[in-house]
Amino acid sequence: MTYRALIVDFGGVLTTPLQEAMARFADEQGIELQALVRVALAAYTEEGDDLVVRFERGEMGDAEFALAFAQRLSQASGKEVDPERLVSRLFRGLQIEEGMVEAVRRARAAGLKTALLSNSWGLELYPRAVLEEVCDVIVISGEVGLRKPDPAIFELTTTKLALAPQECVFVDDHPGHLQAAREIGMATVLHREPAQTIPELERLLDLDLTGGAPATS
Repeated sequence: MTYRALIVDFGGVLTTPLQEAMARFADEQGIELQALVRVALAAYTEEGDDLVVRFERGEMGDAEFALAFAQRLSQASGKEVDPERLVSRLFRGLQIEEGMVEAVRRARAAGLKTALLSNSWGLELYPRAVLEEVCDVIVISGEVGLRKPDPAIFELTTTKLALAPQECVFVDDHPGHLQAAREIGMATVLHREPAQTIPELERLLDLDLTGGAPATS
């Protein structure tokens, strides 16, 4: 199969791992990491979480979400959590994963279409100038009112790319999102670290995505 597009997630793919940022926040707050993970990721489990789902779809503002989320986290951890700029503080430890950004840049330079497909916790975390430089299409859940794993957000992305799903490779760090992508016909790559993801993409796309430099973790 000759693929014509590379679609990537943001948090945990184009950035350092989300859990590292969460661990730093939990340590700063003096709370157990597992308490934070349970509250933050409930929307991605069978238990579900309408609060996070609504926030990711852009149905509530940052301040309203932060207040409700801080209350839940305080209850789960047994320690008072300040809601002020909570999302920014939670993900303050995230750094851009330069190797992955460069891989997307090289894919685009080689003639592939490129896209970002991200579930958002607010919009201020996204480095727009960088993303617009390397991506033809940017689909952020809070801006389009859809979220992964809804098939509609994948279909919206491929429509914006003017390609069929079968022509696209999708990279994400969440297995459930990859399953949804496969169900509409995309090829998928589970991201753990650049040192694994980039060589796999090079094989799938038949491209050099590092310029000969090793893909570091």
